Amino acid sequence: MKKVLFFLLLANNALAQTDSVSVKTDSNNVIFKDEVIVNATRATENAPTAYQFISKKELNKNNLGQDLPFLLDNTASVVTTSDAGAGIGYTGIRIRGSDATRVNVTLNGIPVNDAESQGVFWVNTPDLVSSAQSIQIQRGVGSSTNGGSAFGGSLSVQTQTPSATPFGEASVSVGSFKTFRANAKAGTGLIKKHFFLEGSGSWIVSDGYVDRAASNLQSWFFQTGYSSEKTLLKLLYFGGREKTYQSWYGVWEDSLKTNRTYNVAGTDYGYKNPPYPNQTDNYGQDYLQLLLARQLPAHLHLNAGLFATLGRGYYEEYKAGTNIQNYFDYLPAAYTDLVRQLWLRNVFYGGNFALNYAHSGVDATFGGFFGQYRGKHFGKVIWAQDVAVDKDKHYYDGSSVKNDFNIYARVNYEALDIVNFYLDVQYRYVGYNTSGTDNNQQVYDVKKNWHFFNPKAGLLIKIDAKHHVYASYALGNREPNRDDVLQAYFSSRTVKPEMMDDVEAGYKFLHPKFPFGANFYFMNYNNQLVLTGRLTDVGNPIKENVKKSFRTGIELNGSFHFARKGNKYEKIVPRDVFSINYSFTYSFNKIKSFSEYIYTYDENYERVDTLTQVITHKNTDIAFSPSIIASLELVARPVKGLSIGLQNKAVSKQYLDNTSNEHRKLKPFYYSNLNVAYTLPLNKYGKEITLKVLFNNIFNHLYESNGYTFSERYAFDDGSGTLQTDGPYTYNYYYPQAGFNFLTGVNVRF
Repeated sequence: MKKVLFFLLLANNALAQTDSVSVKTDSNNVIFKDEVIVNATRATENAPTAYQFISKKELNKNNLGQDLPFLLDNTASVVTTSDAGAGIGYTGIRIRGSDATRVNVTLNGIPVNDAESQGVFWVNTPDLVSSAQSIQIQRGVGSSTNGGSAFGGSLSVQTQTPSATPFGEASVSVGSFKTFRANAKAGTGLIKKHFFLEGSGSWIVSDGYVDRAASNLQSWFFQTGYSSEKTLLKLLYFGGREKTYQSWYGVWEDSLKTNRTYNVAGTDYGYKNPPYPNQTDNYGQDYLQLLLARQLPAHLHLNAGLFATLGRGYYEEYKAGTNIQNYFDYLPAAYTDLVRQLWLRNVFYGGNFALNYAHSGVDATFGGFFGQYRGKHFGKVIWAQDVAVDKDKHYYDGSSVKNDFNIYARVNYEALDIVNFYLDVQYRYVGYNTSGTDNNQQVYDVKKNWHFFNPKAGLLIKIDAKHHVYASYALGNREPNRDDVLQAYFSSRTVKPEMMDDVEAGYKFLHPKFPFGANFYFMNYNNQLVLTGRLTDVGNPIKENVKKSFRTGIELNGSFHFARKGNKYEKIVPRDVFSINYSFTYSFNKIKSFSEYIYTYDENYERVDTLTQVITHKNTDIAFSPSIIASLELVARPVKGLSIGLQNKAVSKQYLDNTSNEHRKLKPFYYSNLNVAYTLPLNKYGKEITLKVLFNNIFNHLYESNGYTFSERYAFDDGSGTLQTDGPYTYNYYYPQAGFNFLTGVNVRF
């Protein structure tokens, strides 16, 4: 493996995608335009699909240390959440109601989603926004991308463009819940007109809103390379380390009413006080990327790449009253307290390429990707009360190999400057082998292979320069994740891949002062995997395929810009004085039919399978799919350098499961944030100081943005010799978000 990684670092290729364009700097140096790195995974202006572009300037506006999902909160159809309640630590994002496992994320075209769980853990790359140049959000299936299929949307993140001139930058912010963030950056500019070296580092600590939901996060970003008029070669090394006290269990509904910040994690310590102090998650991730973009003759542009992503870490927990024989089968049965660690080590490596031809109204790309994931899952007991244990012994041990390959061809043809025809065809192969024992000592050996064909086609018509209409169809396929595969294996079931037909149609009004977009979508699922309440024999939740379900809705987004002409001190004319940015989504999200399982337990809390209750539901709402998501941002710039923004977000009710049960839901919520930033130029060469303050949830609304639920029945003997049942009883858990809180900071660029 070391030889493979060494080869990846030395290889002469790289991940990159777009039109190759170079720009002149003030010093007459030439630097290759860095957007070439990401365009093969991004929609273009003439693409018949719904997307939104977020620039570095927009990202920096609110960046005071919160995770990336919170900085995308005002974009269309997006709902965000935070386990710790304040946007630092474990955070999540949903697009059109689809969770992170269905949102494809790439960094410079390289997949970020974990190959097995298919989720994205932003806590592993803290303060990523400080190193980001731009982000594009595509909603729906979107264009062909690398990694897992996009079922709700995709996020394409481009890391920062090298600076042509030397720079240094430092920022510090502090805020509620003892939050502190420090970030420093520096770059050489172009050395001898071609070479560059840049680096940055961040440190973020916060106690979190929820009890003991503390985070200690570090990250770094380094890039070096060569740039000329026709070539860009970059080597990047970046990553992060995190230590977070666990807060992923949520708050029980009854506790929410009396103590909304109560955290059950670590309380297995029993009567001992305080809770176990090291009930933490500890993980590190390193990204190595070598990126090459090259302009070729005959209107051709080549982008190619190699990468390696390494991850390792564990979470630690205190378990009380546990049979030590479950961990060490050679020891006699005895109930004791112990501390265990659940470990994960992995490497994901591979490469991709894209060859683009752009000329005479034809924009065609042929590309491909290959990645191999190798992961180890194992657990250790590092302490047991009154029992000598082998700290190095693995009480469970599993390994996985996943191969992911795709090849695609895409063409966008513009006819008569009026009509754009779009065709995108992708073949994807996934091979997954996993074997060993899980953390319940169950033995497994699974081998799966999937072949997916993902066609996309669309049409965009330019009525005139400002009015465009479009329509598209896309087919997406998605493989089950590791938990889906294992739970199906343990319960002797078959789990099928998910399939989705995505139909989109929309209108764009391309006005500089009043841009507007309207998009209709219909996402029809076949064999969507959903939670039904069903469990394995050791209590792990099982997802099951439901034959028919769908999401359909309309998305509106746009802006109003009110401007005045510049004066002799301003080179940009006109300058916005007041802006209104808005988005609104109204949707229906339905499952046509599925079966809910409610299990029954006896007085010894043993499951009585013969008393399992099965309830069939018809035409219910898909969990975590609000019918209304709306945002409104008001931005005033009364004087040069000063920006005041009021951001408002409203989300309608969401159900915690797929039953549409009013007793299992997230209530509607809304909140308002106030952002103030003032930038003072220090000279005409871009040196400046910026003061920022962010007041979150200024009206102190108490709300919960995420949760989960389960139901149980209980059996008892009434003396007749026949078991009687009582229930079902439903238990709801929620993730409360912070009331009024603030962050403030200063950024100096010199």
